[in-house]
Amino acid sequence: MGLMVPFISPDDAIINHRPSSENKEGVPPRISDLKSPPLSARRDSRAQVSKLERTLLSSNDLRTYGFPPGLIRVVTVTNRRQCCQTCIWLDRSAVMSGDAENVNIQTIVRFICFALILSLVPFPALAEDFTNAIHAFLQQRVEVDKVCIGMVVGLVDKDGSRVVSYGQLDNGTDQEMNGDTVFAICSVTKTFTGLLLQDKIERGEMRLDDPVAKYVPQSVRMPTRNGKEITLRQRATHSSGLPRFPDDLNPSRADHPYDDYAAEKFYADLSGYKLTRDPGAEFEYSSVGMGLLGHVIALKAGTNYESLVVDRICRPLKMDSTRITLTPELRSRNATGHNDLGYAVYRVPGCPVSDTGPGVWTNDPKNAEPIPPFSRDWRHEGMVGYGELHSTVNDLLKYVSANLGLTPSSLTPPMENTHAVHFHQTRDIGLGLAWFVTPGLHGTKIISHVGDTLGFSSFVGFDQTRKRGVVILINSYDVAGACAAGISLLESEWQSDRRPQETTIDKKIYESYVGQYQLSPDFALGTLTLWQFLRNAPRALLYVPPGVCLVLLVVLLRRAASFRKRCILLGGVALVTGALAPLTMLTLSHLVCASLHLGIGIRLEGSRMFAQYTLNQRSSPLVTSKLLRILNFRAKFNPSLSTEFWPSIPGELLPESENRFFNRLTGMPVTFLRDRQSKATGLIVRIPGDGFSFAKMTDQPPKAPEPPKQPVAIKIDPKLLDAYVGQYELAPAAAYPTGVKLSIQRQEDHLLGDIRGKNIFGGSIELYPGSETNFFDKIYCAQYAFTKKDNGDATVIIHYWGLDLEAKKLSAPAR
Repeated sequence: MGLMVPFISPDDAIINHRPSSENKEGVPPRISDLKSPPLSARRDSRAQVSKLERTLLSSNDLRTYGFPPGLIRVVTVTNRRQCCQTCIWLDRSAVMSGDAENVNIQTIVRFICFALILSLVPFPALAEDFTNAIHAFLQQRVEVDKVCIGMVVGLVDKDGSRVVSYGQLDNGTDQEMNGDTVFAICSVTKTFTGLLLQDKIERGEMRLDDPVAKYVPQSVRMPTRNGKEITLRQRATHSSGLPRFPDDLNPSRADHPYDDYAAEKFYADLSGYKLTRDPGAEFEYSSVGMGLLGHVIALKAGTNYESLVVDRICRPLKMDSTRITLTPELRSRNATGHNDLGYAVYRVPGCPVSDTGPGVWTNDPKNAEPIPPFSRDWRHEGMVGYGELHSTVNDLLKYVSANLGLTPSSLTPPMENTHAVHFHQTRDIGLGLAWFVTPGLHGTKIISHVGDTLGFSSFVGFDQTRKRGVVILINSYDVAGACAAGISLLESEWQSDRRPQETTIDKKIYESYVGQYQLSPDFALGTLTLWQFLRNAPRALLYVPPGVCLVLLVVLLRRAASFRKRCILLGGVALVTGALAPLTMLTLSHLVCASLHLGIGIRLEGSRMFAQYTLNQRSSPLVTSKLLRILNFRAKFNPSLSTEFWPSIPGELLPESENRFFNRLTGMPVTFLRDRQSKATGLIVRIPGDGFSFAKMTDQPPKAPEPPKQPVAIKIDPKLLDAYVGQYELAPAAAYPTGVKLSIQRQEDHLLGDIRGKNIFGGSIELYPGSETNFFDKIYCAQYAFTKKDNGDATVIIHYWGLDLEAKKLSAPAR
């Protein structure tokens, strides 16, 4: 240790610097306040200190100022705002050693004066450490946006791994989340199933093109179409033609869809299912198919799925916290899941789900046992291969490291084989054995998978080109946020010396940029639109029009009597083509801007600037979906699930200069445009390869995203409850082609709804009154608005996932 002005050692200054807990600006603390950075970061920091010592304070310098050699050292401390503070370190070991006689009152006074003078000398600041930026992002998501209860992020590359976390387990204790917190990893389980399949293939026990019927009991008749059977390859790539969920689920409870789904029923559904397309023809994400794949692999191995995962994957990689069945020790580290509105989901002890009916779920943590929804030890093993595993960030970092070949493992070769593309969902999105394979913004190859269930979200992905991986686990339903953050982290620059450096600018400049900006039509946007259209449009649409034009041109050239006329004809075609090219670009660009109204809003929170992305919700859903599909931005920003063009996560912007800012998390540059009066007129967002211009429309800041509010149940007149009892039916729609039936019954002071239909989790669910006409459920967070006409006809509009579904009352139940 040492004495200094301020009194900290150089290692403390770089690694364990603890600023005042009272921060007037509300700035999140550096991650180094909480834990030491990785070894590589320490080496970088100490190298800079050593450089400063060599350049500023040589031995001769010290003797010139009257200090004995080795007595003092110089370091710099950089806060989040990049204000460099020079620190002079008085080596206590030198004081206590043989040089102690040289240290007297005059030396100490000289030391303090030297510190004061040197503190006025500016030194270049390092860019913010990447883990600090991640920690600030997590704090914003949990404390301000309140879209999740807690998050744990893990990074791994050739320099090692690091974990950043924020939030609590919320399991009845005040435990903070960390790399050993247990989460349900949901559909990331599918990648383990794909690896088990590859392991069987390399052992010579299975083949990718074997029909699934070869491995199921003889009593099961696997569906076929046009003489084509479903193969293991098609099951692992979601191209078998089986549905996402079983058609005939019919559970007792909507929040436990598989509780009544025994193996016999699973086999019966498979035998009776009729394929609507040939196996291998199209992509359709199917949890049923992946559950079936895990089931037949376990049958072939003569054991259960969990034992096979533990034996073949977890033990070799020392993933001791990855299991389906949780031990008491794992339960003590298990995070409680939460739904969209932040309701914690608990299962009441003593209410088994397999033999005596559905478990009872409550939002009261007293005497309740936190268990992730849909997660239990299903004795029939029929569906566990699709999403039943629990794990930790530390365990999954081992898994990712082995996938990348960073950790020597016998599993690395079969893991690499699971990354090979066996089927294409689109031209840019390929399917390995359960993995999604997509191109990155920097020409890299990204392999990833997301998972979600009622209360948990997960992302596991890695950049095979740059050999880096990201793991994100959340104990809330925020799968879109998990995926967007995961892809953003993979695309970001991790090394501090390569990240943009923040500077300090006048607050008035910050305020001048506040407002709303709208995407401007230009050639860059038109070119990107046309390029994405050409990459993803059906071949017939691309080949037929040019082919017809070419035929007409050949006919006209043959009819031209002279060489001069042919030259004039070809010249005219060239001129028309040259004129149509920019016109086409501008037309497409204007079409996108006019229909979607893509925009960016800039707002301030104290002294911090945030950019949030907007999309016109009033435009035609059909036009919007068509344009977004043409643009195919999904492949760039969110490869594993369909989302909008702009990331839904607001990003903090830090200044690199007065005009140039960058996203604090990703480093993406944003350049503001100003006129001669220094008034902001627009901004440019640069994504690798493309630059998008936005014109400033208003100085009015956008409305900050409101945290979700939990509705409060009230008591209403029982007669009003009775008026809503009856049978309702939703007309067939795109999302529900066969329609949905809803049965409403009264249960004490609330209603009980029972939903049945294709493509939904059916079953009963409690509906609580928020007003006399509006009800809500605490599981799926759907809103139910009842209306009653003078003639007695009643309807209910169900607002769920941005959809408004109207159901008309058919009849009242007989009493």
